[in-house]
Amino acid sequence: MIITIDGPTASGKSTVAQLLAKKLGFYYLNTGALYRTVSYLLVTRCGYTEQNLAHVKEKDVRLCVDLNLLVYSYSSENGYKVFYDSNDITSFLKDCSVDRFVAIISPIPFVRLLVTEVQHAFAKKFNTIIEGRDSGSVVFPHADYKFYLTADLAVRAARWQIDQQKRGNVFTLSQAMKLVEERDIKDLSRHNSPLIIPSDAHILDNTKMSLEDTVEHLYNVICQ
Repeated sequence: MIITIDGPTASGKSTVAQLLAKKLGFYYLNTGALYRTVSYLLVTRCGYTEQNLAHVKEKDVRLCVDLNLLVYSYSSENGYKVFYDSNDITSFLKDCSVDRFVAIISPIPFVRLLVTEVQHAFAKKFNTIIEGRDSGSVVFPHADYKFYLTADLAVRAARWQIDQQKRGNVFTLSQAMKLVEERDIKDLSRHNSPLIIPSDAHILDNTKMSLEDTVEHLYNVICQ
């Protein structure tokens, strides 16, 4: 079974996906981590810089997603881990610089195509919950269940602000709102695989809902 959870920045999709995966005994695939992996490896292994990432070569991206070198693992106890050439690179993927790199490479069509192939490879092996921005619309259009999470901008900005604080990055709420809104605009307007609501998705606005209530709502839809 494949379950997709899409939505804008800080809509709670990553945390909800992990908790729902644990509740169902499913595998959790973080698509954002895959794009972060490619971005990180292009800079650290292939010698790209922020200035020339937009002109990345397909052969270098293929090297980054080579499943003989790239290993994504998940367990309900330890969460997800990403290894490349036997090295655990998970912690490096959360660096602020990687945010900037991802914004550059994620709209590139052949990058999205290659990361999609990786997602399909993982989903063939497990009952999987996948979260992202085009999981139900492009990557898995025939998923068994599709969800779209959203929330008011101010609420999402506050969540994003707290998450950044945990990483040691300090932003005011007004700064957070501006940055989240800019990300929304980019996601909604990009030419390749923009953020959309899949026509057959269950839509949930969790502005006034707790994390636990959000998970329970999705769980009830699946198990009804």
